[in-house]
Amino acid sequence: MRLRITLAAILLILMAAVPSGFCGDKKVYKLKFAWNDIWGPKFRASQVYRPLGEMQRMLHERSNGRLQVEIISRMFSTNELFTAVAKGKADMADIAMPWLSGTYPIWNWGEIPGIVDEDPVKGLAEELAVYSDKDVRALYDETLAKYNLKFWFTTQWDPANGIWSNKEIKTLEDLKGMKIRVGGYLPTKGIKTLGGSPVTIAGSELAPAMMAGTIDGVLTSLGYGYSIGLAKVSKHFTLSPLSPTWSATTLVNKKKFDSLPQDLQKVFLDVGRELQQMVSLSTTAEYVMSLDTVDLSGIKRTGFNDSEQARIDETARLVEAEWLNVDGPWKAKRPEMLKRVKAAVEKYRAFNGK
Repeated sequence: MRLRITLAAILLILMAAVPSGFCGDKKVYKLKFAWNDIWGPKFRASQVYRPLGEMQRMLHERSNGRLQVEIISRMFSTNELFTAVAKGKADMADIAMPWLSGTYPIWNWGEIPGIVDEDPVKGLAEELAVYSDKDVRALYDETLAKYNLKFWFTTQWDPANGIWSNKEIKTLEDLKGMKIRVGGYLPTKGIKTLGGSPVTIAGSELAPAMMAGTIDGVLTSLGYGYSIGLAKVSKHFTLSPLSPTWSATTLVNKKKFDSLPQDLQKVFLDVGRELQQMVSLSTTAEYVMSLDTVDLSGIKRTGFNDSEQARIDETARLVEAEWLNVDGPWKAKRPEMLKRVKAAVEKYRAFNGK
């Protein structure tokens, strides 16, 4: 009798010691991922989403097979992805465009000049620090919940802050009057403030437009510009303060996420953070390798003279004011988001190893 009581007591103690998030069932949870898949294999960042890629594999392995993801390439058009996940037509998706520069109500603070460093290597690290910050992530979740969405992780691309041109640009006077193809609302505001004339042209037409003289320059990334042939029709690549980040936000249907057991929710979030860091390092390495490729093609890389910094800072302030005041989603929350983002960058920069 005593032995039975003792065994029962031990069993109760062991049960009490099981973490609250522990799930003893073997139920398999299946999720559909709508992969944007617009860039193809030339950009490594997009390949974490591919079938049998890191995202699918890590979720499966970390959950012992209980999280199974079906990846459907181009299940919806780019313009439909945000709504598709919000309404549960897909459980997850990589949303490639931010609001104000595209069509989706997603925060796009990263297009404000001056928040992260214009040097892509430094800027990518600072942007990663922002998306890893718990206060920033909390505000993402708070605002996205309105659309039945949850922030998962960010895929960082090669920053789109270089001007491909045939004319050497060292001063803002050099930029004055140049017809620059710009993608997005905030970069358009920025290029106008710096003295250029923004032009809208489809990406597939950029190299022919440069060759024909329809445009004088293109504001885009080093890697993407090279991949579409701009190195063949340009002589210079000028690093600018505009559009210092270019990222996709990976979102999850909130009801679907909330339906998962706590242990699988933790697996989900942990995998997202690892993927976010993995992609950031990959994109940084890809950018550094692109430097050599572009240099070997004969393109001269330059930047604005230090004497222009005061005017560049003023442009950043004007673009920031535009971002804060333009009508649209979450206007009342923007000052708080900006505060948290800048605090995360300053915290990253303040680290000295001690």
